[in-house]
Amino acid sequence: MREILVSALMFVLAGVTNATAGQLAEFNARIEQVNQPYKSALFYLRTGNAGVASLELAQAAQNWKALAEHYGDTPPDPFGDDPAWTETAGAIAAAFEKGAGLATEGDSKAAQAALSPVRDHLHKLRRRNGVRVLADCIYDLNAQMEVLYHYRHNPPDLKKLPERNAAKTASAIYAHILEGCRAMASKELRKDENFNSIFGSATASAAKLFDPIDAQDQTGFVNLLRELKSFDVIIFLRWG
Repeated sequence: MREILVSALMFVLAGVTNATAGQLAEFNARIEQVNQPYKSALFYLRTGNAGVASLELAQAAQNWKALAEHYGDTPPDPFGDDPAWTETAGAIAAAFEKGAGLATEGDSKAAQAALSPVRDHLHKLRRRNGVRVLADCIYDLNAQMEVLYHYRHNPPDLKKLPERNAAKTASAIYAHILEGCRAMASKELRKDENFNSIFGSATASAAKLFDPIDAQDQTGFVNLLRELKSFDVIIFLRWG
């Protein structure tokens, strides 16, 4: 009898786990429906095309509204117990509204600034609830690029050992995060030719950063940073 009860309990728990995983997968898919037009809008704003960006933002805002209405005050586990869920949902909606208004007015830079918190809110939502997806790894990757890209306009004095070491450390951290992001991608994505091409090129570019540092070639280091920055942006727009 005890074995029967244990087996029954395991069956029930397995069903609950599968249901929870399914709900989380649906939630993540809905987030991605918001994320894609949001990233497209940021790209168009970056290139100064505020008109097209406003159209993408309208879609992102509509998808977010649908998500928020679908879940109401009870998003799926593990977000269900998040006391900041309602506040986060409202903050994202407000950011879309403000960003869309500025884009409609043609103010690309201000619109970018207004929309930037959307990504932060989503990242923090997942982090405080113990969820990590590829977009979160790429969030960390892009943040480390900001550390590295500081050198773009403030080149290190590579003749000084402390500055060489600092540049090497920042480069090594970026390369490590990049490798981790590639590893956590789904099996399907890791089979994708475009994914492998972009990540392979970015990995090669990151590895080359150490050569000009050792050679104390400031110009070469900065030029490689510019190359790596381009891959970093593409990675965000495609999979961030």
